[in-house]
Amino acid sequence: MLLYNERVLFYLGSLIDSNINIADYTDTFTSHSLGSTLNYDTALKNLLIKTNNHNKSFKYYFGDNESCIDIATLVKNRCSDSNHSVILRCFNFGRHWTHYYNKPKDIPFHEKENKVFWRGSTTGQPNRKGNRFDLVTAWFNQTDNIDIAFSFICQNKIEYSNYIRNKCQINDFLKHKYILSVEGNDKDSGINWKLNSNSVVFMARPRVTSWLMETTLIPDFHYILLKDDFSDIQIKLDWCNKHQKECLQIIENAHNYMNQFNNNELEEKLEEDVINKYFQLIKA
Repeated sequence: MLLYNERVLFYLGSLIDSNINIADYTDTFTSHSLGSTLNYDTALKNLLIKTNNHNKSFKYYFGDNESCIDIATLVKNRCSDSNHSVILRCFNFGRHWTHYYNKPKDIPFHEKENKVFWRGSTTGQPNRKGNRFDLVTAWFNQTDNIDIAFSFICQNKIEYSNYIRNKCQINDFLKHKYILSVEGNDKDSGINWKLNSNSVVFMARPRVTSWLMETTLIPDFHYILLKDDFSDIQIKLDWCNKHQKECLQIIENAHNYMNQFNNNELEEKLEEDVINKYFQLIKA
């Protein structure tokens, strides 16, 4: 886990070592030019007003981020092994953090079904490593102890309609000892509550990092590491079934990691420090 000041630097990324003048950019915003989208525009506008930065210019990326963005851009997440852009917590906060701060009812690990489980929508790109389409086409209806399927078709990917099963709630995930985290358009929107659950998280090495700092998670310590093509799920499941004590330790390690986010007031202050430092660095 990172210390408070280390987290500020993490979220600021490459900007901390750059010499940026926002006046040199033409594609900038102010709070007055933001729209009314609740999860992005309004969330950012409220943060700018709260920190008395609402009359300053900035760069901003709306929505899911699938590519490398300029170092002076405010984003929900970074992708593609880039340290460019500045991460904020407020973007789509409800989707990513509601079930962390309002933890769903869970059951002890030993009472759960001995299966690997995943459901999700058809988000993301099939040609990207670690994608949902390779996962589902490889493991759909293959074994009784691996239950993987799509629950919803979106983004016009109707060719995957044969891989649909019932749509599931979080409580359905939590009935299983092992649950998958798989990135979609950017981060897995459920990874926050999954790491905070009494199940072991299986996932490939994160390609995306957000306020959760996914890239600082330690493989086989906070989660069970899978290959990018997910070909080793059965092997990792067999290992876990023979090492239940180690699985409980991984769950505890994940909980300890997630505990660094549990003080909501402190997290709000941290985000305020990030945005204030941002405006200092861009000479707004």
